[in-house]
Amino acid sequence: MKIVTIENINDLLSELEMMKKLKNNNILPERVELYRDFVINLINNIFDTYLGNEYISSDEDIEGHYKWCFYKVVSEFEEEEISFRDNKELYGYFLLYFYNQFYKLEKIPDISNYIKFWDQIFDLKSGIKAKNKRTFEVLVELYEIFDKSLMMKNKCHETFM
Repeated sequence: MKIVTIENINDLLSELEMMKKLKNNNILPERVELYRDFVINLINNIFDTYLGNEYISSDEDIEGHYKWCFYKVVSEFEEEEISFRDNKELYGYFLLYFYNQFYKLEKIPDISNYIKFWDQIFDLKSGIKAKNKRTFEVLVELYEIFDKSLMMKNKCHETFM
C-alpha cells in the first residue's frame, strides 16, 4: 500500500482540473481514442513480428523492424484516409520509446503491460476522479505530436483547393 503524501497529492489533477486542461489544450476525446488506437496497433505489430534479440539486435536491425511496424500501422490508417506518414516527430518519439522500453531490454515484459501503460496515458473516460500530472503532460505532448499529422494534411488539402 502506498502512503499518500503531500507530494503525491500535488501530483494529481482533479477531474475538474483535467477537464479544464483538456479544453484549454483543445483536446478532443475522439482524437485521443484515434491516437490510442494507433499506439495499440503499433504495440501489437511490434510484438507479433519480433523474432527476438538473437535476430534483431543491432541498431540497424532494430530500426528496420520498428520502421516496418510503424509504416504498416500508418498504411492501415491511410485506408481510413488518416495519414501519419510524414510525421517524423511521431516516428522518432516511438522509435526512442520502443528502443529503450522494448528492444534493449534483457527480458521483455508481457504485451499487456505495454497496453495497460498506454491505456492509462490515453484514458479520458468520465468517472476518472484524478489523473497523475505527468501522465496528463505525456497525453498533451503526444496529442500535439499526433495532431501535426492532421494539420499537415489540412495544409496540403488547402493548397490544392
